[in-house]
Amino acid sequence: MVERWSPIAEFERFWNEMDRVMSEAFGRTARPFLARAFTARPAMDLFDTGEALVVKVAVPGAKPEDIEISIDQNTLTIRSHYGYLLDEETAKHATWYRREIGYGEFSETLTLPAPVDADAAQAQIEHGILTLTLPKTSEARVKRIPVQQPKALATSVN
Repeated sequence: MVERWSPIAEFERFWNEMDRVMSEAFGRTARPFLARAFTARPAMDLFDTGEALVVKVAVPGAKPEDIEISIDQNTLTIRSHYGYLLDEETAKHATWYRREIGYGEFSETLTLPAPVDADAAQAQIEHGILTLTLPKTSEARVKRIPVQQPKALATSVN
């Protein structure tokens, strides 16, 4: 199979390898800010509230109908676009003095750290931040187990 050479893909492989080496040597990495500079990936947070996993994704310019979210077992995939496009007439007459807001599409896939109930998942977007609330399955939730004294000791203590 012939694979087209991509300098960005090669750079990404280089950073993945550096990330692995740095993680093994120092237990952490300085890569996240570098990776985002070379790939069309949104900033993303994932945290656990005990009852649910919450994913927050920066998707500036995206509308709800532009976002596609799927969960397959413990794999979450989010597809959308970011930025904006000028309408054809405006673009024809525009004179750019500064242009830093990019436009593109992304697809981000991540493995969730716990099983979730996909049927109860909720997604909403506000101020360019997509928030996914993914309730954990009952098996994945932390359960408290009370510690009891044996009955013989409980009566002799009184």
